[in-house]
Amino acid sequence: MKFRNIFLLTIITSLLLFKVYIANKLYYTSRNIQKLSIQINALKEERNILKLKIEKLKYKNTIIDPLFEYKPKIKEQTPQDTIEQINNQDDTYKPEPIKEQPKQKKDTKELFEQLNIEDSEQEGLIW
Repeated sequence: MKFRNIFLLTIITSLLLFKVYIANKLYYTSRNIQKLSIQINALKEERNILKLKIEKLKYKNTIIDPLFEYKPKIKEQTPQDTIEQINNQDDTYKPEPIKEQPKQKKDTKELFEQLNIEDSEQEGLIW
C-alpha cells in the first residue's frame, strides 16, 4: 500500500508540475504575442501616416511646385569642380573696361561735297 501511495503521489506531482510548466509557457507566449500585436498596430499607423505624407508630397510636387515655386535646376558642384575653380581664379585679374571708339563726325561741307560727287557720277551714267 505504501508503494501504491507513493506512486500515485509522484504521478499527481508530475502532472501538477507539467500543468504549471504549460501554464507558464502559455503566459510568456501570450505576453510575446501581445507585444508583437502592439508593434504591428503601431507599424500600421505609421504606414498610414507615411501614405498621407507621400500623397501630400505628390500633390505639392505635381500641383504647387510648378505653379508657384519654379526654381531652375542648378548643377551640383563636385569637390573637384570647386578645386578647379579656385585654382583657375586669379586674384590680381581685373577686367579692363570696354573702350568705345569715338564716332567720327563729318562736317556738313564734307557731306554735301560727297553727295554732289555721287550725284554728278549718277548723272553722267544716266545721260
